Amino acid sequence: MRYKHITIVGITLIVIVFLLSGLMYYLNQDECSVGTFLCRNSTKCIPQRSWCNNHLDCPEGDDELQTECFDSHGNWDYFLKLRKPQKFLPTCGNESLEFLPRCVYVECHVTCTEYREIPQMFSVNVTKITMTNNYVTNLPANVLSKYSQLRLLYLKNNSIAKLEKGAFKFQTKLEDLILSKNYIQEIRQGHFIGLNSLTRLIIDENKIWVSDLSDFENSTSLEWINLNKNFLTCQNLTLPFLPALEELFLDDNRLGYITENLFSGLPKLNTLSLEANHIQTIADNSFQNLRSLTELNLAYNEIVTVYPHIFQPLRKLQKLSIGFNPIENLPLTLFDPLRNLRSLGVEDINMVNVEKNVFDLFPNLDFIYFKKFHYCPMYAPKVKKCRPVSDGVSSLSHLLGKPILRAAVWGISCVTCLGNALVLWGRFTANDENRVLSIVIRNLAVSDMLMGIYLLIIAVEDIRFRDNYSKEANSWMSSWSCTLVGILAMTSSEVSVLILSFMSVERFMVIAAPLKSHRALTPQTASSSMIIAWIIGLTLAFIPVIHWRSSTKFYGVNGMCFPLHIEDPFLVGWEYSAFIFLGLNLLGLVTICYVYTGMFASIWRTRHATPLSIGDSEFALRFFLIVMTDAACWAPIIILKALALMKYPVPPDLHAWVVVFILPVNSAVNPLLYTFTTPKFRERMNDGWFVKIRLNFTRRSSRQDSQVSNTLNNKSLKLSLPIAVQYPTENSFPSFVQDEIVRGLRNHEQKF
Repeated sequence: MRYKHITIVGITLIVIVFLLSGLMYYLNQDECSVGTFLCRNSTKCIPQRSWCNNHLDCPEGDDELQTECFDSHGNWDYFLKLRKPQKFLPTCGNESLEFLPRCVYVECHVTCTEYREIPQMFSVNVTKITMTNNYVTNLPANVLSKYSQLRLLYLKNNSIAKLEKGAFKFQTKLEDLILSKNYIQEIRQGHFIGLNSLTRLIIDENKIWVSDLSDFENSTSLEWINLNKNFLTCQNLTLPFLPALEELFLDDNRLGYITENLFSGLPKLNTLSLEANHIQTIADNSFQNLRSLTELNLAYNEIVTVYPHIFQPLRKLQKLSIGFNPIENLPLTLFDPLRNLRSLGVEDINMVNVEKNVFDLFPNLDFIYFKKFHYCPMYAPKVKKCRPVSDGVSSLSHLLGKPILRAAVWGISCVTCLGNALVLWGRFTANDENRVLSIVIRNLAVSDMLMGIYLLIIAVEDIRFRDNYSKEANSWMSSWSCTLVGILAMTSSEVSVLILSFMSVERFMVIAAPLKSHRALTPQTASSSMIIAWIIGLTLAFIPVIHWRSSTKFYGVNGMCFPLHIEDPFLVGWEYSAFIFLGLNLLGLVTICYVYTGMFASIWRTRHATPLSIGDSEFALRFFLIVMTDAACWAPIIILKALALMKYPVPPDLHAWVVVFILPVNSAVNPLLYTFTTPKFRERMNDGWFVKIRLNFTRRSSRQDSQVSNTLNNKSLKLSLPIAVQYPTENSFPSFVQDEIVRGLRNHEQKF
């Protein structure tokens, strides 16, 4: 049957589109795109947001390494300064260790495994004891009294649940005490008595809910305290006067709020980390005595309001992290005293109410971390290292950050404009008997061509901004040019959806319900319907501009000027974006799918029992292929939009794939489906160009060529005969006459 050929052609086109999509996606994955980073010894690329998020995303976990996750700003003197050489190193005897099982002894350093208590058989001059991954359950009083020369005690990952008072009474020379990953619940006064030379205390990842460090009051040696990942609250944390303390880490506790006196006894503190503590309020004078502070981390808390002058004493601060807090408004005077700032993290904080170029007041700012890429050129165009480095489409250097995106934009825009221009030329120059169909296809071609023009403008702007986008991005995204380009793309997509939905319903009424008194459309009705579709499309595109009254509020969210709101689904105007893509477009897609399911079910039931027009069958099948292509383009966008609203992280590459390829590819493919592959187009090609060339050639030939011409004319007369016959039934004529009738109907029936 004739429609089998149409099916093969349509399916072949769709398969080619998907194969090209897969090929481009494969080529896109050969190297990590802008905004993603390659894992070590792997081909896996992870987005910037997944790097250093306390979750192992790379196969080898290199995305969470300290060397990768810490920038070099802040206080690094503790690591860079050289320790003073020991004036006296004791000599260790090893005669008593020769028969000690599961221990390794090297120059006064003992490492043991699988012990339930600290052995008492070491040399009295031992300086380092390492017992990680053992089964030690407690540290009783005087358990270490024999080892008065200890400099380091490493008891990580044991089962220590209790510290008894006096356990370190004789360790007056101990410098480093590591008790990480145990089950210690309390630190009371007397637990650390005797540690007069302690420099570094690390008790992270325990169960500590009470911590009283009064044993170290007035200590001139203690420089480092790490109490991360415990259960400390502000009421149960006591920090005495510690004049030498430089580093204090209290991440992943339960402080809740910060009082004015909590850190008042730490005058030399350089680094204070309070990440992920559920902090909601910070007293106005909490940092009054921390005038030496160079690094402050308040990220991942629940801070809503920040006092304007809270950072006033921190004039030496070099690194500040206040990102991932639900801060509603950043006071304009908040950063005024921080003129020495070199690294600033304000991730996941909306900067809508912040003045542009507000961060220009930091002459030494080297790193800045924003919630969205487009904040970089908008608020910190002079900061060289701004993160994230891409939104999946643009980079700091280029509007289109990757060569494959530039090639795709140029290719799709040229194909779209050329294909739809040919459709319009053919529809306006040829005499089409079906004026209604011609009117609809013309409007659909115009809407699709607008998408090609949109992409062509983006491609030209990419050339204009090449290697200089970071300086021009702010003016581009906030310009009316970007807004008009976005309106163009939005109008194109919405008018296309409306026209296809309209045609689906109209064809359903004609084909699936021909006996229910449905009248065929007149050219006047079709024209009116198209005018209404354009009015609705333009209204939908202009409403955001009128409502927010700023070109940067809705369309200027990225360099492509198209408000998909996928990577950040809750930007200004996200409700309207959701209404468009999850409301109208989803409704149109569901309507089209439902209508064509019913239409084909009706054709399948009645095609053998009724005189159904062959042209209607081919029309329905061909239009089904068009709708299937639309569904293949719009369904991914709808799914991604829904996932984004559910706060599922969408990779930046996928965002770029949707904007550059999936969104406009339907406009490029439509001319192939509804014009260039139709029988009527082939008929015009054969009866027009080819026949004319053929006739010109035959006029110069012999008598045999004249006979061929006469034969063609006779055949045309024969084929015109069935036009007077109005839809004969199958048994009205002999078989050879039926064949001629079918041929005539196929040549003269109105087809897509």
